[in-house]
Amino acid sequence: MTVYVFRVWLHPNPPLGFDPAKEVWRDIEMDGSHTLATFHEAIFEAFERWDSHAYEFITRDEDGIALRSYVLPMLYEGNPSWQSMDDAEIDRFIEQAVPDDASDDAKARFRKLQSNPPPEGNAAETTIDRLDPDTLGALSYTFDMGDNWEHYIELQGTQEGSLDGDPVVVDEQGAAPPQYPDSDEQ
Repeated sequence: MTVYVFRVWLHPNPPLGFDPAKEVWRDIEMDGSHTLATFHEAIFEAFERWDSHAYEFITRDEDGIALRSYVLPMLYEGNPSWQSMDDAEIDRFIEQAVPDDASDDAKARFRKLQSNPPPEGNAAETTIDRLDPDTLGALSYTFDMGDNWEHYIELQGTQEGSLDGDPVVVDEQGAAPPQYPDSDEQ
């Protein structure tokens, strides 16, 4: 079994009053048998959240191109990972949002994935090992689709072994912002 350490960066969220002076992240150690649903719970606790909401993980390749989404079990229906785009929409997106130095191969992969999205995955049925973190470019994670707490996740290291329980925060930087800035409830 493999134990993975993932760094989970919390993106600024100016509409909610969170724009830190330095990066805020948590390093979370997990083993390959843990699911994405378990990873969600670890992130939820690591950033001191208390009110449960919908979430989604998206796997990305080395160029940052979205490969597939994984949703919480209550929302899983096996639908496409995202809304399909037609050629004109894809062309507009590539022209406006894709860096000029992106390779033709990356643009072709983007075009294929946007015109024919893969089916979404179930976060409760997808293990870390199944994602093959050693070859995965990165993960993105969005919690609370209304407030959009966005996170970027990258593999920091691996070791052989297994954990005797739940994922563990092994390092951190910065204070976790309140889930709801104007709320005193917890």
